[in-house]
Amino acid sequence: MFLFWTIVGLSVGAKAADGTTMDEKTRRKIAEAASRANGWDVDQVRVDETEELRRPACSFYTASHAVLPIPYQADYALINGSVVGAGDGTVVAKILDSCSSGASPDWWAEIVTRFHQNLIGGLVLTDENRRTDITRKLQKAGKAFEPPSLDKEKRSLTYMMLNPETYVLYRIQVTRNPGGPVEVVKTKVF
Repeated sequence: MFLFWTIVGLSVGAKAADGTTMDEKTRRKIAEAASRANGWDVDQVRVDETEELRRPACSFYTASHAVLPIPYQADYALINGSVVGAGDGTVVAKILDSCSSGASPDWWAEIVTRFHQNLIGGLVLTDENRRTDITRKLQKAGKAFEPPSLDKEKRSLTYMMLNPETYVLYRIQVTRNPGGPVEVVKTKVF
């Protein structure tokens, strides 16, 4: 019996050491949502927490197929015990209303990109040194890099997003009227 508890203690300790805080109930909730949305067997869904997006009232996860080589992951938020997946501007507004207090413009840009159905799969550019190839192309075109910028009233967000599959750069303009959905305008830069 001592050996059993020693092994359990070591595995729990290893989980705590690697920063994993997701319990089985949370993993199951996210896996079930991904299963319903994608037609996957719930036991073949891999769930990982996106820790850099975590906020006091919200946690964020990616779900992927653990067996099939599917090249995408779905994003999910857990807000007050409810699972929220990608959708329209109303879904994004719900996440921002529940989770954005004190968040940076970079965080806002990640949430809009991951959860707005018209932007999923884009790469938010937060620093001109992250993708120097894009910075050089911007300079060559006579354009400046724009890091994510959020106005004081938190009604307007602007940032650059790269579609990594097509290598197209977009300027994203996000507008939010109080109590209304998030509206997104995507303009091709090059």
